[in-house]
Amino acid sequence: MNGLTDRLQKIADEINTGETMADIGTDHGFLPLYLWEKGISPSVIMCDVSAPSLAKAMAAAGAYQFGHELDFRVGDGLTVLSAGEVDAVVIAGMGGLLIRDILDRDMEKTCSFGKFILQPRNHAGLLRYWLKANNFNIVKNQLVREGKFICDIITVIPPKSAEIAILGPTEALPCKRDACWELPDDLFEKQGPLAAEYAAVKLAIEQKVMDGMQRSSHIDSDELDIVNRRIAYFRKRRMQNEV
Repeated sequence: MNGLTDRLQKIADEINTGETMADIGTDHGFLPLYLWEKGISPSVIMCDVSAPSLAKAMAAAGAYQFGHELDFRVGDGLTVLSAGEVDAVVIAGMGGLLIRDILDRDMEKTCSFGKFILQPRNHAGLLRYWLKANNFNIVKNQLVREGKFICDIITVIPPKSAEIAILGPTEALPCKRDACWELPDDLFEKQGPLAAEYAAVKLAIEQKVMDGMQRSSHIDSDELDIVNRRIAYFRKRRMQNEV
């Protein structure tokens, strides 16, 4: 197959040689097929809730689809996997709240896998908050450009058991709507100008929210305070790494 997009390549780079993997919502299956063909993952599971979508992955696999190292499964989220069946699970190209719900549906099973590589299309901040609130270890945050979009990639290690997840974090967490969840420190330590551009996008969104609030006949003071703090944070971050 041809090379991966920059987004998929960054996700692929989070899989270590020898790790088995499952791709939830695989669509064409480009990522798992690449990992298998390159000898990175000895076996891959391609999963999709849609049988027609999974058929695209089977077509991309061609004659290889009949080998025992390639597994195609129709089903919803992690329900298609057995506990601990693979080392790494990729959930990419979905909304952040949907990814959260997939992980939260069966925490015992979720905690049985070695790591997750998550690429939310939106609500990355709320997803990060949920992960930390349930004792997931966020080991890496990355950004990557895909067309006109800048995408988050979050690599996490789940807690060792659902009981640990239920206990919650050992330290107090910022409010779930705090802007730090959308643009954490390590993005600015490593991503530079792309992070500044991302901050500018977030700033523009918040400024539109503020404009709408100011036109409203009733302004919620608490909401106004949250939006003002978000604007200040994104403005500071934008300026921090501009070139």
